[in-house]
Amino acid sequence: MAAARSTPKPPDVPGVGMGTTPNPDYHLGANDVIKVQVFGEEALSTETKVSGDGKIALPLLGVLEIQGLTVKQTEDLITNRLADGYLKYPRVSIYITRYRNFFVSGEVKSPGGYPFEEGLTVLKAITLAGGFTDKAAPGRIKIKRLKEKDEITISANLKDTVLPDDVIVVPESFF
Repeated sequence: MAAARSTPKPPDVPGVGMGTTPNPDYHLGANDVIKVQVFGEEALSTETKVSGDGKIALPLLGVLEIQGLTVKQTEDLITNRLADGYLKYPRVSIYITRYRNFFVSGEVKSPGGYPFEEGLTVLKAITLAGGFTDKAAPGRIKIKRLKEKDEITISANLKDTVLPDDVIVVPESFF
């Protein structure tokens, strides 16, 4: 193991060095793009895409599995690994630079996957998908969402929040 490099201890400032995400319970997954910043160590800072198997590759540390971890858990993992023989006082910040897609299916003009954006609602998502078709039943929209390892289906209204990996299903009207 390499000798630990002396990195200046960063100031303890509340809120400094924390990752940003719209939901503190947001779990990282395949196709999220994250920026990993290591205070005082530009060579260790990088932007990387979470691979299909939920892993990232980082300088010094190699491949780490982060699938399902929160931003905070990922920061802690990287901090602990860097502190284990590489840096004395590592301070790691993670920022999500691009979220994975959400999906719209059913009676919309352009069904498919779209890049997630913070503050996204069902109405905005359907607008991105070209709006409702003439056959749509707007009052019966469902969202299929992964919760832990299970898929749940919830009834949705146009003001509900959309998350990455959600599948918005717009059914056909019976009339």
